[in-house]
Amino acid sequence: MAIRDINLLPGEMLYQRRLVRHVCFWTGCFALSVTLVFGIYLYQRRSITAKKHTLMKLEAEHQQLVAKIEEIKQIQEELEKLAEKQAILSDITRNQPNSEVLLKLAEIMNEHTWLTQLVIERDTDSEDRDNDRLKLKLRGFCHSNEDMGDFLIQLSTEPLFKGAVLNYAKEATETRVKNEKRMAVSLIEFEIDCHV
Repeated sequence: MAIRDINLLPGEMLYQRRLVRHVCFWTGCFALSVTLVFGIYLYQRRSITAKKHTLMKLEAEHQQLVAKIEEIKQIQEELEKLAEKQAILSDITRNQPNSEVLLKLAEIMNEHTWLTQLVIERDTDSEDRDNDRLKLKLRGFCHSNEDMGDFLIQLSTEPLFKGAVLNYAKEATETRVKNEKRMAVSLIEFEIDCHV
C-alpha cells in the first residue's frame, strides 16, 4: 500500500497564496528598483547642480576678470596720455623762454656795441647729459677795443653767463652815409662763446 499526500486545503486558497507571494515579491523588486533609480537620479541631479553652481561661479569670476581687464586697459590708456602730456611738459620746461638771456644782454651791452648774430642752442658737447646747458654764440661789432673789452668784462661778471671766451676780434671797415657823404668807419668785429 502506497502513501499519498492529500492536500485538504482547497486549490483556490493555494492559488491565492501563490499569487500574493508573487505580487509581494515583484512589488518589493519594483520598490527596490524605483528606490535605486530615484537615488541615482538624486545623485546625478546634485552633481549636475554642483557643476552648474561651479560654472555659474566661474562665469561670474570671468565677467569680473573681463571688467577688471577693461578697467586696466582704461588706466593704461590714461597713463599713456599722461606720459605724452608729461613729455610735452618736460619739453616745454626744458625749452624755457630766452627772454631773461636777452634782457641781461641788453643790460650789460654798452651803446657802442651791437650784435649781428645771436645763437642759443643746446650744448651737445657737454658730458653731463642731465644738465641741460645752453650754448650762446654772439657775433657783432663795436667801435673800439675798449668797448669790446668792457662788454666782455660785463659778460664775464654776470652770473647768468659762464665761461665767456673771445673766439676772435678783428678790424673791419664799414661804409656809412652821413650828411650825404660816404665815410669809411673802422670797427672791431668779434665772436664770443659762453654758456647759460
